[in-house]
Amino acid sequence: MAAALQVDVQQCSISVQALFFCVPGRPTRSCEAGWNLADALQQLQQRGQSLPTTSCLPYKPDVMGDLSADVLCRGRCNTPNQHASSGTFSSQEINSVWRAQRHIRQHGAVVSRFDVHSDFNSFFSDKRNAQ
Repeated sequence: MAAALQVDVQQCSISVQALFFCVPGRPTRSCEAGWNLADALQQLQQRGQSLPTTSCLPYKPDVMGDLSADVLCRGRCNTPNQHASSGTFSSQEINSVWRAQRHIRQHGAVVSRFDVHSDFNSFFSDKRNAQ
């Protein structure tokens, strides 16, 4: 967002707390359950323009999993980020390094990830493969 708007990244802070723990109409999430990238991107697309800033609702994880949404989502203010509220969030799958580089030049950022499947555990438990 900061690169696309050509502003300092500190001005584009959105509340991770609001994004993860404060999803309307869903049960309260927990740190133990984790999250996947597709769901995070979907929430950004649906609610990105209305998410408060980090200074309004700082990250306070529910480590024990016993806090209500009311407690987790009560911030100092409810002001959406001025930069996030002036645009939209979108996502697309990029399957090549060239397309990723082009996207970064045109839009400023990509999100990437890879999944480590359980069969990797047995492979890397063999010391010969862990070098």
